[in-house]
Amino acid sequence: MSLAVILFFAIGTLCELYLLTIVSGYISIMNTLSLIMFTFIVGNIIGRSWGKEYFEKMQWHLRSRSVPGDEVLNGSVMALSGMFLVTPGVITDLIGVLILIPMTRFVFKDITESLVKKKITNGDLYYFFKD
Repeated sequence: MSLAVILFFAIGTLCELYLLTIVSGYISIMNTLSLIMFTFIVGNIIGRSWGKEYFEKMQWHLRSRSVPGDEVLNGSVMALSGMFLVTPGVITDLIGVLILIPMTRFVFKDITESLVKKKITNGDLYYFFKD
């Protein structure tokens, strides 16, 4: 693992912990823990309903060198929202909730579509990791 990836995760974790302490100062520790558990449950439900099926469809589109349709992009972004909501933290929960809102979801779908197009032009056959 490269130093940049390690630094990214270390700084991200520190930012999340700092923001969680600020939030717990405003709404109490018990309410903060309850909020974390609530977003975990919501993310788990979303991940189960949108998860593996749409990532497999995304893999198929990459292998066949075709740009995925709107349904596949929507499903993949919703599965990503579930992953963000399962991860405890303020920033990840905010991104997960923004993906859930249909009015802001198009931004994330556009980012995903451009990422897939770049992977197709580079010849990558996998969206995240090899099977």
